[in-house]
Amino acid sequence: MTVLNDFFSPLWQQYSAISPQASAIQRLFAEEGEPLVNDHIAFRTFADSPISIDYLEKEIFALGYRHLDSYHFAKKKLDARCYIHPQSATKIFISELLRSELSVGAQNIINKLLEQITTEACIDLHAGRIWQLPDYADYLTLLEESEYAAWLSVWGLRANHFTLFVNHFKKYRQLSQVVDLLQQQGYQLNSAGGVIKGSADDLLIQASTMADLCEVEFEDAGKQRITTCYYEFAQRFKQADGQLFQGFVPGSADKIFESTNIGGSND
Repeated sequence: MTVLNDFFSPLWQQYSAISPQASAIQRLFAEEGEPLVNDHIAFRTFADSPISIDYLEKEIFALGYRHLDSYHFAKKKLDARCYIHPQSATKIFISELLRSELSVGAQNIINKLLEQITTEACIDLHAGRIWQLPDYADYLTLLEESEYAAWLSVWGLRANHFTLFVNHFKKYRQLSQVVDLLQQQGYQLNSAGGVIKGSADDLLIQASTMADLCEVEFEDAGKQRITTCYYEFAQRFKQADGQLFQGFVPGSADKIFESTNIGGSND
């Protein structure tokens, strides 16, 4: 569909520009003759703000998506929603940080960012960072408390990751085979909770690379290498009704979030 292509294409360009491993991995599987079907794309945002899920999902609904399910991640202080489309295999997963549950210091830093959003700002899922780059000191303060908040403070509204849909592969039909190939090629995978997260009983298994690193120049600290985005891989299983499971498994998704942790995964 042209409308969906017009939505996803610039997101991919924006994403792959700071996550070069994504393009390399696509080439790897394309050269193996595998169909490149995207299972889902994910976004991060701040709750109770001009860019909350309640606001952003209007764009998702306009594309023809409908809400499938909602999730809560208590440890990471996140809520999330999943959306599906009747004519596309690509689901949309969007999470938001419950910033009111953070420390006063962290909330103050985030408030300073959100106060910069004006009514003239272009607020959509392609918008990127719609506030000034925070100081590196503030970035580190957020990082200590919420890696999610630190990432979002720098990168803003953009695709956090794309996901290859392993079910469509012809040669690498099992996620374990995908993982083996990626490790042979030298990619670092997220090992939090195990490299392959979930089981067939969950109806969904997932794996992901660790995020790329990119130099960002901060006013108070010069150039610093911080994490950008990662690539995910999903294999889905059939429900009792014979249809593929379309939702997500909170316990697995909780560990997938750690793909943007600096210095590797947290086991």
